[in-house]
Amino acid sequence: MGCERMEELLSPYLEDELTEGERQTVQTHIRTCASCAELLSLMRETKESLSFFPEVDMSESLIGKLYELPQKRKKFRFVTDFLLRPSFQPIMAAVTVLLVFVSFYAFHPERSAINRSIERQFKIGFSKVEKLYAEAESITHTLGEYKDNLFVSIKNLKPFRGNEDEQPNT
Repeated sequence: MGCERMEELLSPYLEDELTEGERQTVQTHIRTCASCAELLSLMRETKESLSFFPEVDMSESLIGKLYELPQKRKKFRFVTDFLLRPSFQPIMAAVTVLLVFVSFYAFHPERSAINRSIERQFKIGFSKVEKLYAEAESITHTLGEYKDNLFVSIKNLKPFRGNEDEQPNT
């Protein structure tokens, strides 16, 4: 048994709260482990030192007054601790990169050339989408009367389920 488990058992050992088997285990460990034996010795000294202090009984009125004390209410204040959380750091990195790009764009001396390039790329992308849409429309037009049958067949496909309609032959 490890020292961590023994440290948990030392206090009940001093108070005679352990079973006989646990007590024997603690005694065996103490004989072989110097650090646990020293810790037990320190705990015994502390227990003996504390035995000289008188026990103080609290009056019922004092206990009642302590329970009646109002608890402090937390004041609302804006805390920036959430900015230091590890889960927030990737978001902060992304925002930093975005701000760098925006600042390069905003303060670039040839911003009009960048605008023209962006506009040209946007028009190229838009024309590609128009062509794809036209091709898709021509395919549906070519299918003609088969389009409805194909749609119903695809709708009735159940690729992830077994044939539930089939009954086993018994």
